Amino acid sequence: MRSYVTGALLVVSALTLAAEAMPAVGAAATATVAGSAATLYVDNQISGTVTPISIATNTPGKPIKAGSGPTTMEITPNGKMIYAVDSGPLLGTVTPISTATNAPGKPIKVGEGAYGAAITPDGKTLYVVNDFAGTVTPITTATNAPGKPIKVGNNPQFITVTPDGMTAYVANLGSGTVTPISTATNRPGKPIRVGKDPGWITVTPDGKTAYVSNNGSGTVTPISTATDTPGKPIKVSLDPYAIVITAGGKTAYVVCDSGRAGTVVPIATATNTPGKPIRVGREPGVSVISPNGKTLYVTNGASASVTPISTATNTPGKPIKVGGAPSAIAITSNGGTLYVASQVPGTVTPINATTNTPGKPIKTGNTPWSIVCAPTVCRSSSTAG
Repeated sequence: MRSYVTGALLVVSALTLAAEAMPAVGAAATATVAGSAATLYVDNQISGTVTPISIATNTPGKPIKAGSGPTTMEITPNGKMIYAVDSGPLLGTVTPISTATNAPGKPIKVGEGAYGAAITPDGKTLYVVNDFAGTVTPITTATNAPGKPIKVGNNPQFITVTPDGMTAYVANLGSGTVTPISTATNRPGKPIRVGKDPGWITVTPDGKTAYVSNNGSGTVTPISTATDTPGKPIKVSLDPYAIVITAGGKTAYVVCDSGRAGTVVPIATATNTPGKPIRVGREPGVSVISPNGKTLYVTNGASASVTPISTATNTPGKPIKVGGAPSAIAITSNGGTLYVASQVPGTVTPINATTNTPGKPIKTGNTPWSIVCAPTVCRSSSTAG
């Protein structure tokens, strides 16, 4: 069974920002993205920093101080502000970082065991999950002021916001439930019963269904967002974890750490029927879909590789070698380059997505965990959601 965070101590065993709808563009051989915001940001847990990386040159900039143990980040839709969540034991802070200057602001106090985070589509509110406290802290991004903590279930881990921005859904690992939160009032609704050890939660692009992976049950629970009622659990492989949904919403891909061999299970969302598991590497973690929707890329934590999968045929390609314990993946908006953060030895590997050829690793800080960039620059996924 996959180990999730207990409190704020994270495991090396590798997690997506769901691949929401993004205009399809043709793959290019290089990642040329216009604008000064063409920068990747990588947080480094052990170093307590965030490393900016220029996409134009693949060179790292000066590390930005961000608490003692940042493990997840969110970026505002306009790309102007990054929020680095410090998951160091009991600290419970979030560091705002201006992308114009790469200067960190005053840390924002949240609850104990801060972990997952999500931002509303309008960029006005950041929600931070507090694992130890069993709460979610809303932060007004205009003032960086935290609001009253919202009580949810035990050991909340991951959170997502619906495309219309009206509801945040929080998966409570210790309670076996999902708590819906009205973003208009910041009031929690009635907990929704799902399977054992719920973790990753992803909403379809049309906003009608939330899919929750139940790590301890080997299932995925679909939830109707109109009524907040769970559907019949969908049986997948052992230890389901990250879920990514195609831009058209037709298929949900579930990454499963199925013992010695990892798999990805495709689910037809029209019928909630699982397909044949797709074989990938050992301890698969997170995934991202190319902007043109043709390829799913999956990180393999114990195999130090990335497996490309054709979404047309659901067949895996030759694994791409990266650094050890990959924990995050991003793909540029033109589909030309993948970036994979590896905890060992603390690097980001650029991969030419046309040829699936890895380039020279880019040095970051100690134990990189997640990658963010402006929505116009890339889409990304990381182990902390």
